[in-house]
Amino acid sequence: MLRSIKKAFEIIKEQDSETSITVHTIRVWCHEGKVKCLNAGTKILVDIDSLLDYISMKND
Repeated sequence: MLRSIKKAFEIIKEQDSETSITVHTIRVWCHEGKVKCLNAGTKILVDIDSLLDYISMKND
């Protein structure tokens, strides 16, 4: 499931309204290769499953 960074952030925010993750953090993780993503022109599409897996890994 691919979503824009802003939409990915909204999904995280819905699940955890107190999250410390920001749009910028998701963007950095994509650039660092920590989260799977796809560049579509100037837009970055985030693999939501990869993002959620990475976040849950960080919480362990």
